[in-house]
Amino acid sequence: MPIVISVVIPVWRDRALVMTLLARMPARPDVEIIVACTIDEYDEFTRAVAGRTGVRAVVGTRGRGAQMNAGARVATGDWLLFLHADSQLPPEAFDEITSLSMDPRVVGGSFQFALDASGWRPRFMEWGTAQRTRWFGLPYGDQGIFVRRLVFERLGGYHEAPLMEDVDLVRRLRRAGRLHRSRLKVVTSARRWHRDGWFTRMGRNWLLMILYAAGVEPRRLARRYEGRRRRVVAVLARAPSSGGKSRLFQSLGIEPDTSLTHALLSDTVAAVERVHGVDRALVYTPAAHRAEIESITSRRWTCIAQPDGDLGERMAAAFHDLHALGYDEIVLVGSDLPTLPPALISRALHAARGRRPTVVLGPSADGGYYLIALRQPLDGLFHGVPWSTDAVFESTRARASALGLEVHLIDAWYDVDDAESLERASRDAGASRVADWWNAHRSRT
Repeated sequence: MPIVISVVIPVWRDRALVMTLLARMPARPDVEIIVACTIDEYDEFTRAVAGRTGVRAVVGTRGRGAQMNAGARVATGDWLLFLHADSQLPPEAFDEITSLSMDPRVVGGSFQFALDASGWRPRFMEWGTAQRTRWFGLPYGDQGIFVRRLVFERLGGYHEAPLMEDVDLVRRLRRAGRLHRSRLKVVTSARRWHRDGWFTRMGRNWLLMILYAAGVEPRRLARRYEGRRRRVVAVLARAPSSGGKSRLFQSLGIEPDTSLTHALLSDTVAAVERVHGVDRALVYTPAAHRAEIESITSRRWTCIAQPDGDLGERMAAAFHDLHALGYDEIVLVGSDLPTLPPALISRALHAARGRRPTVVLGPSADGGYYLIALRQPLDGLFHGVPWSTDAVFESTRARASALGLEVHLIDAWYDVDDAESLERASRDAGASRVADWWNAHRSRT
């Protein structure tokens, strides 16, 4: 039997919810289910859905819109149904969507919104959502938006913005044809309303909608929605147990030692923790090492997995990911800076504030740079750079000039890439874990 409906479920740290949702979904030969996850959760979800007929996992760039697009790209159904992981769909929903295939005027639709909580507050929220859908024709994503796949593809899918991707799609769908308003209810978890407060959350949602209608950029709204700051300092790292630092270990004359790479990254994380007034992120590879990375950082950090690639590709992707989260001033540092003074990071952030497009570089003694700061992604800055050579700094500086960017330099600092710099770090203030490793192992080096 051909697939009629492809259900796409975007997920982020939602395994328990997803498994509950899948267990309640009816087994139908005309329905396929696509779990759209990020790269760091792909192996986990692939194992979780193994053996379930008609269910598979796919990888998308982090972000609900991007993940739903990734699911839609592999879908084969005539209809796409985008369902949140904390929602429950009535079994009759599939028959209702299928019946709409006979009406070419209908390009998509949604269900009624319901919350899994008792009392007058959730009923009031449901009533308000029903009025918004009825009078303004703007269902949200937690109402189970469905759309003909060919129409979705013709419209270019979701805009991969960090917020309001559902509102944007619905607006475009209304111009393409008629939207069906089902009387069936999609029941959504009330956990966010319980956490934030019923009217606090409602007021915040309406404020965001008003600001969006007024033209405020979705990524700025996302920053407000998530409670993020404008500035972020990110560490670009490999998981300590995944290798790397070959030059350092060759200089020490020892076999690779995970305890040293762990100490370097932990002390670098601690150095970034000492910078005030910023958010913090750790951009890491390999993606499968999420648990190891999260054990090094606190819950206040954002951990972002990346696919493998050369250093330039990873740096470019890091700026894209962080900018998409709403950050306007982004500092990226390496993972081997255990003694990095917070003042240098603060200077870089200050230098990046200029009106002109600016790249801020912190040169290191080996011909590279230990820090780079930008206000927005600039892919061309990282093209054609001879990574892992002593020409990295000058090449990047030349690329910046060729792109018409103002280059601002801050003070030089050292990264730990050989025995001499490791010994220096062990003596300097701030690198307590590196000092402990050095004192315990220097007889071997």
